[in-house]
Amino acid sequence: MVLFLRIIIKNYFGIKKVLNKMNYIFKSKVENHQEIKEKLLHQINLIPKNSMISKGQSILHTDWNIPSTMHREYAYLFIETVSPHLQMMVQSLEVDKVDISNFWFQQYQEVGEHKWHTHAVANYANVYFLECPKNYSTKFKHFVADCEEGEILSFPAFLPHCSPPLSSNLRKTVIAFNTDFTL
Repeated sequence: MVLFLRIIIKNYFGIKKVLNKMNYIFKSKVENHQEIKEKLLHQINLIPKNSMISKGQSILHTDWNIPSTMHREYAYLFIETVSPHLQMMVQSLEVDKVDISNFWFQQYQEVGEHKWHTHAVANYANVYFLECPKNYSTKFKHFVADCEEGEILSFPAFLPHCSPPLSSNLRKTVIAFNTDFTL
């Protein structure tokens, strides 16, 4: 789904013109999410437990900080799963190519959170909500983009965002990824 705003402007000669201003936030639903979710969670669980705990950050399990050369069994299914979403973005942005520059998973449990941050070296930041309790999707400083389990959200990487603290004993699992688009 791509969001558009219609703006009517009046030029110097009084002629009205309608402009479509694109909102560069993309969201889509993954087909067969439940089946894919079970497989991806199984493959993620093959990676040894690795947490990241610091001020404003409490991530139960992630592969963010393990060597990029380490085999990630979930990579193939993940890339296959997000490809339709990325192709939709390529068409909407009218570009020729998209590259996934990095991807990683993060799991949170009670009080798990990820502080406000941006993705400095990417065009887009993206999140596949593999497990997402209601009202715990990615939050933004200047707008609301509520998502649910089974959705992919893509947004300009410079936008400040966070994963709010979980206040229940549920688990949240996301696969985050950075993308770059070229003509």
